Amino acid sequence: MNIRWPNKRITRIGSGATLLAAVAFWVVFFETNKTYVSPGPLSAAQAKGEPLGGFMSHAEFEKECGHCHAPIHCITDTRCQDCHIEVAQQRVEATGLHGRLPVVDKCQTCHIEHQGHDAVITTFAFANVDHEALADFSLEHHQEDYDGQDMTCESCHAQNIFTQETLDCTTCHSGADHNFMAEHIELYGLDCTSCHDGRDRMSGFDHNDVYALEGLHVDVECVDCHYEQLFAGTPQDCASCHEDPEVHVGKFGLECDRCHTALAWIPAELTRHLFPLDHGGEGEIACETCHENSYVELTCYGCHDHLLGEMIEVHTAEDIGEGVDVVEEKCIDCHPTGKLTAQENLDGGDGEDG
Repeated sequence: MNIRWPNKRITRIGSGATLLAAVAFWVVFFETNKTYVSPGPLSAAQAKGEPLGGFMSHAEFEKECGHCHAPIHCITDTRCQDCHIEVAQQRVEATGLHGRLPVVDKCQTCHIEHQGHDAVITTFAFANVDHEALADFSLEHHQEDYDGQDMTCESCHAQNIFTQETLDCTTCHSGADHNFMAEHIELYGLDCTSCHDGRDRMSGFDHNDVYALEGLHVDVECVDCHYEQLFAGTPQDCASCHEDPEVHVGKFGLECDRCHTALAWIPAELTRHLFPLDHGGEGEIACETCHENSYVELTCYGCHDHLLGEMIEVHTAEDIGEGVDVVEEKCIDCHPTGKLTAQENLDGGDGEDG
């Protein structure tokens, strides 16, 4: 028996007609039953206080879905921008909030509709936007202001420009506690985000983790070290704050911690000196024996000049430089602990800086 299969072309036409009929059915059903298929009422909030595209709020075109929705593609940014032309302008010029945030062509990412007439979809509309990742500042503690009102982008950013330069922290915080903010600004300046990240970064700050405050440094005012409210990169060496006193200007160098501690300038005690002070085996020798002019310069020839000829011969025999190299008074480079040979110097060191 011969079986005749249906014509493929007729089958395709039939399938296409069925699909078109189904689409037509749902279009007609949707248009005549918008109230039943709508996921919820649109927002009646009037953020601008003036009409956009002839409407004061989304609620006024609640049954006219085509203002935001397009067939197949659903919500489209172009339809939203027919009314919100300032958004389109920001995106073109790469300015303002919508010109800087990612994925702004998906309006529903931030502005979630169908939540009722009372919903304000522009108030912290960051459902899927990580402000901390974008600006290195968390919004964890900036959801409500001191009056319990929901905060918006404009609560912190002035001029409707959402950049670091337009950030305004003082208006809100000064209104809550003027005296505290006045003192805080005087001490630390106006660059709030240099210390605060929205998660109270400074609440557990321990200055000793950065620089130990001990001795007389405990009672030092912040501004005495942090000039003009500069904190990052503050020098930690003594000479940055303390001038070289006249009693030893140019004589002791700037490594103050070799003799002084944070407890007080006096008494001073030499705490780091790799070279033995009893060099020669006849007891502790006077500082001026090696440091004739200043304590940052030294010479060995105050005692060893009579051995100069012998030292040249010894070094030459060991193939350690020619005579002129030895006379250049760099003995300490090879003999930091006063020992005769390089190996003895390595074995004889106490591990401290010379």
